[in-house]
Formats: sequence, C-alpha cells, structure tokens
Amino acid sequence: MKKAMLSGAILAVILGTLAPQTVAAEQKVDRTEMNAALAAIIALGIGVAIAKHDKDKNSGWNQESYGDPFSPSPHVVCLPKPQQCFERSHYSARWTRRIFGS
Repeated sequence: MKKAMLSGAILAVILGTLAPQTVAAEQKVDRTEMNAALAAIIALGIGVAIAKHDKDKNSGWNQESYGDPFSPSPHVVCLPKPQQCFERSHYSARWTRRIFGS
C-alpha cells in the first residue's frame, strides 16, 4: 500500500512539472502584489494567534496574592490583599494610609 501511495505521489509531481503552463502562471507577479499578499498572510497569522491566546491564563497577574486592583483616583492603583497603593507606578505611603488606614 505504501509503495502505491509513493508511486502515485511521484507520478503526480512529474505530471505537474510536465503540464503546460497556464497564461496566468506565465505572467510575472508584480512586487507590490506580492508584498500585499505577504502582508495579508502575516496579518491573518497574527489575528489567529491573538484569537487563540487566552488572556486570563497568561496575564501574569496573581489573583490570590493581590486581589482585584482598584483606582481611587487617576494615576493611583491600590491592591487590596497586600493593602498597598501605588501612584504613577511607585509605592505611595500617603495613599496607602488614606485607603487602608495603615
């Protein structure tokens, strides 16, 4: 069975190379068309990768250690479980005391 499949595959390749070329295959492909096709293929691949990516699974956020962050003011984020607040990505003792009382 494997010999028959292999022989068939080889025969198909040989016949494909010997078949007369069509007019469309003989025409030269324009570089802009080729670049557009490659860009479309890349964009499609990126779209599929994004769609398959599970954001909750690989977000890097440890829900058990930090809890749900909240923002009492613009540029301020507080973490309920460690009871800490950060202003502009830096620890803020003032906001921590104000929100958690410690």
